[in-house]
Amino acid sequence: MKPLEGLRVLDLTHVLAGPYCTYQLGMLGAEIIKIEAPSGDMTRSWGGTPAQLSQKIGSGFVPQNAGKRSLCLDLSNLEAQACAQRLAANVDILVENFEGGTMAKFGLDYPSLVDKNPGLIYLSISAFGRNGPQANRPGFDDVIQATSGYMANNIRGDGPIRTGGPVLDYATGMQAASAVLAALLLKARTGEGQYIDLAMQDVAMLLLNRNTSIAASTGTPPPPAGNREAPLLGRYETQDGYVMLAGYFPDHCRRICAAIGLTDYAELTTKAFMTRIKTIEQDVVARLLTKTSAEWDACFAQAKAVAGGVQSLEQTLAGGQPEARGLLQQVETAAGAQQVTTAGYRINESVFGPAGEVPLLGQHSTAVLKAFNYSDDDIARLISAGAVIQATAA
Repeated sequence: MKPLEGLRVLDLTHVLAGPYCTYQLGMLGAEIIKIEAPSGDMTRSWGGTPAQLSQKIGSGFVPQNAGKRSLCLDLSNLEAQACAQRLAANVDILVENFEGGTMAKFGLDYPSLVDKNPGLIYLSISAFGRNGPQANRPGFDDVIQATSGYMANNIRGDGPIRTGGPVLDYATGMQAASAVLAALLLKARTGEGQYIDLAMQDVAMLLLNRNTSIAASTGTPPPPAGNREAPLLGRYETQDGYVMLAGYFPDHCRRICAAIGLTDYAELTTKAFMTRIKTIEQDVVARLLTKTSAEWDACFAQAKAVAGGVQSLEQTLAGGQPEARGLLQQVETAAGAQQVTTAGYRINESVFGPAGEVPLLGQHSTAVLKAFNYSDDDIARLISAGAVIQATAA
């Protein structure tokens, strides 16, 4: 049993943050109906094999859209707009992440829908939020990293750096899923629908929670952390790469020393250890250069030291821990099987993952409309008018 079984979500999202939110809801059992324009979600063309790209299921699309049903509507067509409005009046949750004013143009904004569907949970995801001096200003992950203070907290070399990977998009998707669950609980208590306004910049500042609190309280944020913050605390070179040491307290430092074979230091009292810290640091630096990062990581794991080797994703996957945790699941696509991530936690030894394959653009248009009581004649007319596109494999 999944917690959101029986709930329908109208997914009017694109790119990463919104689709990752609805992906989370789908893994929890909700039926996700993804409305796409005839051009499709822009991530359909983001990388992958020639077979993937020919089917418009690129590697940028697959990881947050498995298990969804794709309904292709041309919302420039008034009949398509009426179709989307009809669906919105009969779902439990609607999620959108378009620029401000877009949903209103199609009659799909919350004020237009609330009377028709008073129990609707409506989630609006945007870069800066729907109110305030920056309301409805557009932005993607990289822009929000810049404007939120997130990049300024990561300064290396010639200046602030963008974190690799769209971390804010995915963090926003997870926060958005949490907000939907909170809204569902409120609805269960009040019987009323809920409107959620969620901003990516807010999420970025939440990820800097301690720094954000200090800056707001004092006017001065903590200085950006470096790769080396104190003795036995930070990034250290090895024979072939790096390790991270987390010697926050003397006990941590002693265990690190024991793990790398500096046992004399591991047996010192705290006072003696701290009086010799400069010498210990020099010896740790020299000692770490004698083995590879992987070899040291194994030593740290065995000694239960708070330290670890800097690994690539390939190395992490090969280590077996993600597999043991059920972090990945194989899904089918028209271009072959792909691996995607699951919900990332275990409940009663079970892991929630996507149910179903990765959809082709418009693959489920006819089936979705039938589920909302459209007749075959109505569907044929909508397809003929160009309002609905029922796609097939290329």
